[in-house]
Amino acid sequence: MKYSYLLLLLLCLGCKNFETKKISSDEIVEEELKEFNWQEVEVYPSFRECESFTETQEKKTCFEQQFALKLYQSLQQKKVVLSDSIQEKMMLFISVNAEGKPKLDSLETSALIEEKVPQMENWLEESIHQLPKIYPARKRGIPVKTSFKLPLVIASE
Repeated sequence: MKYSYLLLLLLCLGCKNFETKKISSDEIVEEELKEFNWQEVEVYPSFRECESFTETQEKKTCFEQQFALKLYQSLQQKKVVLSDSIQEKMMLFISVNAEGKPKLDSLETSALIEEKVPQMENWLEESIHQLPKIYPARKRGIPVKTSFKLPLVIASE
């Protein structure tokens, strides 16, 4: 008889531990947004040549190398005659929208390049628009806009 009272007491007191707390969808979304890193993407933009890479860093490196290579190849077709040799660095600020379209946002360049090769910005914009298909970056499976900067060295002998 003592055991049955003890068992009944345990059942009554133990049921409080099995209560479930209901969480609203707003609370779940709010918690997710706190943990969400808006500065990072899960999948970087890529060219067809980079699609075989599975690691995030490999894919990012491949994209940057392919982007630079394709840009250099396009710029090499432009013929520029300079009287002096130059070696200057430029910084391109580029974005790739959610549809995979690249755009030259801005350009940091030296006064020497602006003086010697005034059409450089137009050539860069033209080269960027001629790039092959770019697969956009994705965050949680959704295509998103990304921005990056690319150093470019202009050298002539």
